[in-house]
Amino acid sequence: MLIRKIFVSLAMIGLLFGNPLFSFAATTKKTTQTAVKKSAIKKTTTKKPQQKIVPKQKEKINPRRANLLILSEHDVHISPGEGVSVRVGFKNSGSTAWGVRELRAATGSDTTIFSDVSWPSTTTLARDDGSPLAAGRLEFYDFIVRAPDQPGAYLLRASLYADGLVVNGGDISLPITVEIQESVVPTSTAEIVQLPHEPNIRVALGKIEGGILVRTVGEYDLKTLDGTEILSVPDGAKLLWEFDRVSKGFMVTYQGTPYTTATAFRLQPRTLDGRVIIHDREDRPSWNGSINYNDYRGALEVQWSDKIPGLWLINELPMESYVRGLIETGNSDPIELQKAIYTAARSYAYVQLPDGVHYISRMWDVHAVWDQYYKGYAAEKSNPHGMQAIEETRGQVVEYQGKPVVTPYFTQSNGTTKTWKEAWGGTNKPWLIPVDAKYDHGRKMWGHGVGMSNHDAKQRAKLDGWSFEQILKHYYTGVELARVYE
Repeated sequence: MLIRKIFVSLAMIGLLFGNPLFSFAATTKKTTQTAVKKSAIKKTTTKKPQQKIVPKQKEKINPRRANLLILSEHDVHISPGEGVSVRVGFKNSGSTAWGVRELRAATGSDTTIFSDVSWPSTTTLARDDGSPLAAGRLEFYDFIVRAPDQPGAYLLRASLYADGLVVNGGDISLPITVEIQESVVPTSTAEIVQLPHEPNIRVALGKIEGGILVRTVGEYDLKTLDGTEILSVPDGAKLLWEFDRVSKGFMVTYQGTPYTTATAFRLQPRTLDGRVIIHDREDRPSWNGSINYNDYRGALEVQWSDKIPGLWLINELPMESYVRGLIETGNSDPIELQKAIYTAARSYAYVQLPDGVHYISRMWDVHAVWDQYYKGYAAEKSNPHGMQAIEETRGQVVEYQGKPVVTPYFTQSNGTTKTWKEAWGGTNKPWLIPVDAKYDHGRKMWGHGVGMSNHDAKQRAKLDGWSFEQILKHYYTGVELARVYE
């Protein structure tokens, strides 16, 4: 009885204070029944499938955009087979740098019939795979339009591509009329002046110690300096060249047979494309260790000099081949800058040629380092745009009052170029007076400061659209350009 009363009392207390400690069994039972009912409802109710919401994909935005700022021609009239140079200037107005740039013929256009041999391909008018073009920068593209044989009205259309993707705003459209021009009867009977043939130039490649091993590319003849032939040398032949400093005698060993003479030997190519590779020479640029400047066009000699004591390696070759072997510009530089640089380089070298002095009494004309940086055949392969510039200015030099003149150039001024006397003393040259180099203002001078500033000239070609003639006539006062040989 006492137990039952206590149980009832506790139950009453629980109900009174809202905490039914001893009614949990009833509550649990009720909750379980409710859960069973809900479970039954859940099992018998068909759940409505939810629609899967697919997020709307954002439209991809092409960050490559351009503004056409320059088109040198707007309505071309040319004769069948005639060529005309066209310059296009685009500004990178997008948000990303451009890597490889190509100006391609528009699909279905007449453009391909105007292709020239200077084009990278029949569908690519111009190509630049040099340094990336940053956003906000301007770049020029030069190409030649070569007219077809069939007269008519045509439309050249092309589009700019960067890294294989089309550049928005990079389209050009150029009407071209091909027509047969009326022949013009000359009114003058002035005598036609025949230009002389391309001259050779002798380059000192530097001193050597001991012997050297060389290999021929093409057929050569081994001769003494007076022209006496020693033997015929086939393509791919290896020759060991040695010198006795006591007797000052020369020896060449070929296929185990030594040939000796008291005078220097000369390896003379039988064709213009003959080359000599010097196996012992290691001259690799820091930016590309796979390149070795040890390959030279033309003839090769080893001579002893008493004036500048030592054994000297001499390379004799045609003037244009020498200019092609210079490394004064880079492949990504504007074509007009390259034309200016190589014309100045050709002028400098041409002035060094002796008048009627045979090479036996004159060891060399220019030095491969002291005068201009000459690196031979390997330099040609790394600068195809430079080779184009050289071909387009073949035989041209800078003249003052009708005579070729020396045309120094250097890396960068401080805003104004110098006179000859300021840099080297002596007498000033009237074509080398100080001129403004606006893109060099505030910069440090690099080089002697006389003549053409490469940095300022580059910006004038790239940003101002200057031609190579404008560039040369700015830095060399009162000059004209002339072609002095075929």
